[in-house]
Amino acid sequence: MGMMSKHSLSSVLPNPRQAETGKAAQVQDMFNRIAGTYDNLNTCISMGFHKRWKKMACEKLQLPPGGRALDVCTGTGDLIDYLLPLVGPDGEVCGLDFSENMLNIARQRFAWQPHVQLVQGDALSLPYPDDWFDGAIISFGLRNVTSIPQALAEMHRVIKPGGWMVNLDTCPTPKLPGMNFYFSKIMPVIGGMLAKDPQAYQYLSESTRHFLTPAQLKTEFEQSGCIHVSSHTLMLGSVSLQAGQKAY
Repeated sequence: MGMMSKHSLSSVLPNPRQAETGKAAQVQDMFNRIAGTYDNLNTCISMGFHKRWKKMACEKLQLPPGGRALDVCTGTGDLIDYLLPLVGPDGEVCGLDFSENMLNIARQRFAWQPHVQLVQGDALSLPYPDDWFDGAIISFGLRNVTSIPQALAEMHRVIKPGGWMVNLDTCPTPKLPGMNFYFSKIMPVIGGMLAKDPQAYQYLSESTRHFLTPAQLKTEFEQSGCIHVSSHTLMLGSVSLQAGQKAY
């Protein structure tokens, strides 16, 4: 496919195909509801550790100065803060999400930043050309898509040969004592008190419990076409991190 200008990229606003399915519509509605409290709750629930995890995940992309990065399921755009220093003043970061309320917060956050492009779109049908980005990442979003293989295939499609793609997410098999109890019982209570939406945080707990294991995610990365795939856990198995490279 041919080159796309920054203007044409930022003006792509497709109707997200995921929202046409039952799960996707519910997830979209949920993230629209909790957008205003999402960042503060993440910090509270993870005890601040998510910032360290996200920084580590972004470094796995091995982005070149002046490169172009994609943040899939960008939400409020907090991961973009970690990507911008890696691409430098001549680079660009694109964030895509299907929650308009989440994106509105991201747009306010980066209103001053000309090197950030934010698009409402579908992780299963990315509105970008083949081989467009130097790296692509999805952070705490893969659990929410309706087809993990399709989402990873799309990330693989849009990165350049030699580029890396990364997933950071919760893990269904934590070794940290009490973590299952924390996710299933405590986290929804915190979400109910601070976000006034216990149902949303009950979903986040359930989606973790039914999510793929790190070994399964490694396999999914390999089946998407990635080579040199690595997979490891953080915080005694509470979070997992996968990285894979697109072959030259």
